[in-house]
Amino acid sequence: MKNKTTLLILALALLLGNQLKALDLGVSYAIMATPTERYVEVNLEIDPLTISWTKLDSTHYQSSADILILVKKGDVIVAYEKYSLNSPVLEYYGNLLDVKRLAVPNGVYDLEVTATDRLQEKNNARFVRSITVDNTPRLYMAELQLLRGFKEDSSDNPFVKNGQYLEPMPFAFYDRNATTLAFYTEMYYTSTVINDPVYTMRFTVERDMGNGTMNLISVGNQRKRPSTIDMALIQMDISQLETGNYRVTLEMRNKANEVLAKRTVDFQRSNPYLNISDAALSKESMSKQFVNNLEEKELRYSLSALTPNISYGTEPEELKNIMLGNDLEAMRFFLFRYFVRQNANKPEEAWREYMETANAADKQFHSGFRYGFETDRGRTYMKYGRPDDLIHVEDDPSAPPYEIWVYYNFPKTKQRNVKFLFYNPSLAGEDYIILHSNARGEVNNPKWEIALYKRNAGNQYDGDNDWDATSMQRNTNRNARVYFEDY
Repeated sequence: MKNKTTLLILALALLLGNQLKALDLGVSYAIMATPTERYVEVNLEIDPLTISWTKLDSTHYQSSADILILVKKGDVIVAYEKYSLNSPVLEYYGNLLDVKRLAVPNGVYDLEVTATDRLQEKNNARFVRSITVDNTPRLYMAELQLLRGFKEDSSDNPFVKNGQYLEPMPFAFYDRNATTLAFYTEMYYTSTVINDPVYTMRFTVERDMGNGTMNLISVGNQRKRPSTIDMALIQMDISQLETGNYRVTLEMRNKANEVLAKRTVDFQRSNPYLNISDAALSKESMSKQFVNNLEEKELRYSLSALTPNISYGTEPEELKNIMLGNDLEAMRFFLFRYFVRQNANKPEEAWREYMETANAADKQFHSGFRYGFETDRGRTYMKYGRPDDLIHVEDDPSAPPYEIWVYYNFPKTKQRNVKFLFYNPSLAGEDYIILHSNARGEVNNPKWEIALYKRNAGNQYDGDNDWDATSMQRNTNRNARVYFEDY
């Protein structure tokens, strides 16, 4: 769906020509340093839907912009960069992203960044800010740089610093697909002010509630040792941040908890499917989602795979009624609603991961009568995952084939050493059924051993009568209880 959509957007952009909306330029900057000098680092980004694209062949496109970066003191240009920024040759549109570093002496300046569409000169944008450069050896924290992501890298790529590839986010906007916020800064001459062996970097995220009110969302800390130059690279989970305006604050604090330096940066978050109501899932919004591309067969298969994890409230009956009918729109709605609740940021990714598990369960536990994930073993696999250990027994002369699944840690119920016993009393294929489990909320049968050995050793129970008995007499080959209790 995404590939087709992006190609369509590119095609429309080419056809619209002069009807492109004004060039959208995002700029972030920071005053940073080497051991000998200060420099201005400028990150810029151009929205691909606001610039012209040249069609190179049937499937490839490219865009280009003229960039002018000026550092001025009044009418005097102190430093500048003038160049053409070309996008890679792309099948699908992508943002134009770049970084430049300009050495600048101490002083107060105007930073100007201008971007011009090379195919349409009137399509341009300009950014202006006042900046202060001070290279005196004193405690200093550079401006916070929001990142789209980062990874270890030792190449000479201009986005690499201190062994990390840092992909900037000049627009300061995290869309619904973003799950992690990251930011970077550098600290200078901390050793000249801080005499303690360590100091604290305290970072907070606050939501702007309007009217000057900020609501604290999260707090974190990093410990640092004083040095001449150091850096902070911090990330946090924002998957549960609601749509809104936010502020990140980073503070340097000494042992006495005094604030030595402080920086803030604002960002916007779009998370439209977080805690979304059924009424808000409109037909129009659904038409843009992955479920709209699923045919009836795949829809029914996907919905069937949900049954192991839908067992409470009104949803099981709702799912049953949908499966009995032929309303594909209702099927798509139910499927999308389920996965958007699992992962509001990436529901399609959650669906694909879930269906990989369902396909594995179907293949491994297929009984010939139903999907593998509809069997008791398949249902357990779908709900709780692969067991940590498994005992498969077919050579107990007094019992039908059986399996014991062992989970050493069981987050679902916060139990340890959880076990499931499945057996095949009909001896029909691989259709094992659950007989007993010590997991809370699952089948718990105190007489499970009696049931397991009932056919061939039913009268060898341990006790005065079979009504009260819960275990069998010990026997050389009768090991099910040993396996279940002691393994």
